[in-house]
Amino acid sequence: MNEKLFVLTTQKKKTNHILHIIMTVLTGGLWLLAWGVTMRSNDAHNKKLDKQINQIVHYKTQGLNDTDTYKQIKNDQLNSDVFQGRVIFVILVVVFLYFYLQ
Repeated sequence: MNEKLFVLTTQKKKTNHILHIIMTVLTGGLWLLAWGVTMRSNDAHNKKLDKQINQIVHYKTQGLNDTDTYKQIKNDQLNSDVFQGRVIFVILVVVFLYFYLQ
């Protein structure tokens, strides 16, 4: 799992703010939109990686070996996917009933 932590850490993205400031000045502020999109995208990517890193560290500090940690993380992901599917199903049923009963 140490290799996995290393790989996840090296995949983090950084925004080159100096470049974006220069581009914003040169384009009269038009580049500000591209800068904002880049920052949000990089932030979302890094938060996803941080979540994975925190999961690994959490299970490793509980004393799980690499195999058990991997299995637990996979199980957590499956449970999350099932929960999301149920939420979407409930929302669709509520929307259907709303329009059907009108």
